[in-house]
Amino acid sequence: MKMILKWRKHPYITRVGIFLIAAALIVGMVSCITGATYNLTMAVAPPFSGTATDVTGGSPYEALTTVQIQAAANGSYQFCKWTSSAGGLFADPNNPNTTFLMPANDVIITANFVGPLDHFKAYAVNGASSLNKLVSLKDQFIELDAKVTNAAFFCNPTDKVPYEGEPTQVLNPDNHLAVYWIEHQEYGRSWNVEVTNQFNGGKPQYLTVGGPVALAVPTQKLAPRAHNETLCCDHYLVYVVMNDVYLEEPPVQLKDEFGPDPEEAYVGKAIYFANPVQKTVGTEVTNITTDEHLVFYELSGTEASCQQVTVVNQFSQDQQFLNLGDPAVLLGVPSEKVDWGAQYDHFTVYEVTEEPPYVGQEVTLVDQLVGNPITTNVTWAYYFCNPAWKSVTETPGMIVYPDYHLTLYGIDWSEYRYWTVIVNNQFGQDILDVYGPVGLAVPTQKLVPGDHEFPEGVDHFLLYEVSGTSANQDVALKDQFVPDGYSDWVTVYEPVLFAVPAEKKVGNNVTPIANPLTHLVFYYIEGAEYGWPQVTVRDQFHEQILKLDDEPPYMLGVPSLKLYAVEE
Repeated sequence: MKMILKWRKHPYITRVGIFLIAAALIVGMVSCITGATYNLTMAVAPPFSGTATDVTGGSPYEALTTVQIQAAANGSYQFCKWTSSAGGLFADPNNPNTTFLMPANDVIITANFVGPLDHFKAYAVNGASSLNKLVSLKDQFIELDAKVTNAAFFCNPTDKVPYEGEPTQVLNPDNHLAVYWIEHQEYGRSWNVEVTNQFNGGKPQYLTVGGPVALAVPTQKLAPRAHNETLCCDHYLVYVVMNDVYLEEPPVQLKDEFGPDPEEAYVGKAIYFANPVQKTVGTEVTNITTDEHLVFYELSGTEASCQQVTVVNQFSQDQQFLNLGDPAVLLGVPSEKVDWGAQYDHFTVYEVTEEPPYVGQEVTLVDQLVGNPITTNVTWAYYFCNPAWKSVTETPGMIVYPDYHLTLYGIDWSEYRYWTVIVNNQFGQDILDVYGPVGLAVPTQKLVPGDHEFPEGVDHFLLYEVSGTSANQDVALKDQFVPDGYSDWVTVYEPVLFAVPAEKKVGNNVTPIANPLTHLVFYYIEGAEYGWPQVTVRDQFHEQILKLDDEPPYMLGVPSLKLYAVEE
């Protein structure tokens, strides 16, 4: 039997082989031509973004001449890639210092540069048909498979002249975005995000975002005013901003390719947050190139508009006709994502009635309020927390993290301190009078009933007693103790406890904070009907049976953002 050896090809050998094959094809095309020379013209895009130099400097050239070329960026621009108008080969189109193999024709080679992310005026798209394209997406929050449906917005880069501060000018005039709605199976998740941008005096903005709901796609605009292909522009996963973040900014003046707006254009509430995302269609992967983000705010007072744009992008090289008609409704603002963390589910809280075993474990704790570590003993379990979905309608929700449970323990600590804290959650913004700490919330595995894993990545929380404004809102709740097909309608009243993520140290074992932005406010509730007699749990201290009150849940834990805290 003859053995057949399959040699593994080195990537460099493969690239060189392709280069030589292409060169041979060019030789075949020009083999009958002798002594002919061709012009090489250097160009840059966009204008004034950098320089492109023929280092060899001998144009015109014969075909198959190797020409050394070099690109250098100006100001805040960065080199993107080389492109050619009429054939020829780059040794490495992504390298600003490379070589070019001259074809048998005149050619313009362009050094393409990209500036920092522009502002965008977003126009609503009317009556677009669905693309029905399947994609795989992965950003800093989530990984999912989705179907891209119909276009929602078309985004034009825009100049911005603020009432105060420096104006911004479009740096990437060819970079447009088409935003498409997406469908997927990962709804119900949310994250807390801290961002900064040119608004709000440069102070942080805290967003609670959910979804994702859409995908922003780099898009070439063909009409009106044709543009070059969009290069070095990321795709973005678009999330809904769930909390109320309003900007009280002076008017801005905007000018895009559809015309200038009057000075009375106003930027309002944050609507969407956009994360750069890796996109995979079949075997083709489009990677993330920057760490730039966008926050889209409500925009009012604009006048410039366009009836229709003609575009192409990676989803369809056939022309898409997007009907606009109305002035821009959103302003996309380049933003820095300073910090972020996953937001937990709501928690229904059951009181432990019979005294469980005493823990007596010494722990060292530190959070964003106490500042310096405190060492204390953990005492008894007082409450057990079940993940729950919450709705203000009868529409069922979903529990995103069914394994995330908490046990609330007391601590042997009496050196109380006092703070004024401003929080924001789904019940609005509230000022809390906070004192403590009085307890510790511990990630817990629920063994019975159910079959749950230990909750990885869940924080410990230092607990503080609070007083604040009653939410006075009716909501539907369903946790793992409520029978299928039913839910509890409860009234949410005043806040009782405030939970701050904490670092915990036992001996030499340190559990760091995983989600520093996600806090919990526990509210007193009335009206629930369903309870549970006992649960078997395991946490970092021990395994135990918790006898629960026959009454339904006593409190509701609500994920919240801490906007401000000052010690009294």
